[in-house]
Amino acid sequence: MLKFTALPTPLTPDTSHPALIKPVTQPSSFPCRRCLQDGRPGEEMLLLPYNPFTPTPSSTSTSPSPSPYTGPGPIYVHRSECAHYQCDGSVPEQQRRRLVAVRAYDVENMMVGFAIVKGEELGVKAGELLEDEEVKFLHVYYAGPGCFAVRIDRGGE
Repeated sequence: MLKFTALPTPLTPDTSHPALIKPVTQPSSFPCRRCLQDGRPGEEMLLLPYNPFTPTPSSTSTSPSPSPYTGPGPIYVHRSECAHYQCDGSVPEQQRRRLVAVRAYDVENMMVGFAIVKGEELGVKAGELLEDEEVKFLHVYYAGPGCFAVRIDRGGE
């Protein structure tokens, strides 16, 4: 089983760059990283920098391991508070609809594998990458814009 981890709610943004408010005008164009739902036309989203290697309240590390792969990148979240994504082990619809880049990292946050797949193939490819014991976790990025989407861990971790 796969464990999809969305960003924490509330999110502590990187304050080195101000968040931009973006109105949603087209469906399926602004994927929120907290609820893993796309913004709907009429809603407002925040565009802000986020480092997906930042430890979360549920992680065991206290700071990101030094690695050339760590660093902030642009993400969207709903401007209004939204419900945190509840993982059921299946690939979230938000990822199933998009072309994604999957990156496999070891315990030192070094990339040890990768793949670009259609979203409907994400579950199979993630399972294959996680079969390698060297792989500690996966990050999924949207292949076009290159923005972080979600973290995947083995279901029992």
